[in-house]
Amino acid sequence: MNPLNIVNELPDAFLDISYRDIKKVFDQPTLVHLKGVKSPALFVSILLHGNEFSGLEIMQALLKKYQTDKGYTLPRDLWLFVGNVDAAQLGLRAIEGQVDFNRAWPGTPDPQTETAKLIKKVFDTITKDALFAAVDLHNNTGQNPHYGCITDVTEENKYLCSFFNHIGMVFKSPKGVSTMAFDEICPAVTLECSTPGNKPAKEKAFALLDDLMHMDHFPTRSLAEHDLQLVKNSATVKINTDVSFCFEDDISSDSDTDLTVVKNFDHHNFSMLEKDEVFAYTKVDKPLIVLSPEGQDITHNIIQNRNGNLSLKTAMMPAMITMDKSIVLQDCLCYLLEDY
Repeated sequence: MNPLNIVNELPDAFLDISYRDIKKVFDQPTLVHLKGVKSPALFVSILLHGNEFSGLEIMQALLKKYQTDKGYTLPRDLWLFVGNVDAAQLGLRAIEGQVDFNRAWPGTPDPQTETAKLIKKVFDTITKDALFAAVDLHNNTGQNPHYGCITDVTEENKYLCSFFNHIGMVFKSPKGVSTMAFDEICPAVTLECSTPGNKPAKEKAFALLDDLMHMDHFPTRSLAEHDLQLVKNSATVKINTDVSFCFEDDISSDSDTDLTVVKNFDHHNFSMLEKDEVFAYTKVDKPLIVLSPEGQDITHNIIQNRNGNLSLKTAMMPAMITMDKSIVLQDCLCYLLEDY
């Protein structure tokens, strides 16, 4: 693991660099501090997952807006963390065997890893003074709308979600994510900006960040219920150990795998998967493992296996379904949501 680089200026090349070329600007994870007209600072993290490049493009657009001949005239102080540059260079979420940069923040169950120590240094540095808000920019690989994720259901965090979209997710698992680390420190949100490069999502995230650069305070009145639908992450669905799997969509799929996920499964993101609706076929008894937010195995409560046809025992809403096999193995197949 390379050490953390902390700088007080950005090279001009950063404003137009591709995520695949980011190491030409920053050869290691880098924390940038730029002074603005007012404080406290806004914290933004990008490229915690190397192939989720919308965050880089959003911040490039934001900084270009305030670029001058003498640097930047930012409305507010800014901390910017450019995370997994090694994975970004390779176009990967994370390098095989590497600790996930968004599972290594304070609260992680593995604080002794080199990545967790690096992230702890980032966190300790930016929290020496007050923060106005913390925003973590991500993408999904499956077909998802853009939406905000929060771990602490405060009025400020609900506003952050509602500024981005009318739907937001509350989650308590996995541990060690950036947003969760800021509970009780400042308003914090993860912005899931749909698939990488999605233009409408980038525009909404840009507008939210630009607003945060100008705001003096968050609204004091409570958010109207109709302005935001909150759902909660009730379960995480993973492939069980040593189970081979494929997707019907993949023409190169091996029909001899233990588990086959139905075609267009990712179209179920943020729509109900009904009770008894078959979403996969299996040749083994327990191909999936479903974990509660507390990490308990609740598979038997959630999934039924009827002669190799897998379905849910009650209707639930999947989210973050990915059809990328490497990401399924690194993270999960999907989350299951219920109304908050």
